[in-house]
Amino acid sequence: MVKKKYIAPNLITAGNMFLGYLSITESIKGKYDMAIWFIILAMICDGLDGKTARKLDAFSEFGKEFDSFCDAISFGLAPSMLVYSILNFIVPYSVFNLPVSFIYALCGVMRLVKFNIINVASSEKGDFSGMPIPNAAAMVISYYMICSEIQTTFGYKLFNINIFIGITVIAASLMVSTIPFKTPDKTFSFVPKKLAPILIVLIIISLKYSIFIVSFTYVILNLISYFNRRFFPENPADKPEIDEFIEVVEEE
Repeated sequence: MVKKKYIAPNLITAGNMFLGYLSITESIKGKYDMAIWFIILAMICDGLDGKTARKLDAFSEFGKEFDSFCDAISFGLAPSMLVYSILNFIVPYSVFNLPVSFIYALCGVMRLVKFNIINVASSEKGDFSGMPIPNAAAMVISYYMICSEIQTTFGYKLFNINIFIGITVIAASLMVSTIPFKTPDKTFSFVPKKLAPILIVLIIISLKYSIFIVSFTYVILNLISYFNRRFFPENPADKPEIDEFIEVVEEE
């Protein structure tokens, strides 16, 4: 019999999947704005199920697997279908439409499989190997969203199909990369805790703009951190193997 403490987080996770499914149906209908909002709501559910599980100490291998399968729908297939629908509407019959959208979905699923293999169900959140799939989805949907909002509000057409494809491919590549990504709280640790509530309110109020800024800032900060450690390591032991090669050559 299922323990009661597991019911609430799993119901929220199921809600995540349902919202992802609704997003797919809206993309098929050509209602891109609604499809995007359903993905955003799925992100909220994805955050809440983890918090609920920690609150109730309701972690299990089933919950971890269930969460990943639901994430594959909401942040893998749903954005992929949105990308395909938008590309097919703007450049119908293009040979790039199917490969670009499928590559995103494939990398998203591979990202989640890798996550499940190297992680166990736990209340502790560690850093990620590769970019988390919710942020990949945020990158894709936020570009279309901010361009649509600017065009509606100010009349400027900023959306570019090549940039959209580029963002989709980059997001897919970062998901399956081995680049370490810190958790959001560590990435934005420079933000004073006293200002955090105010910033959260501002982000919610200006969500059509802020989701783009936050998702891309998260990527940029982690890439800077990675390349900084890679090429300018503080610990001599972390230096690239090229140093060892130079030493061998000098000895010869």
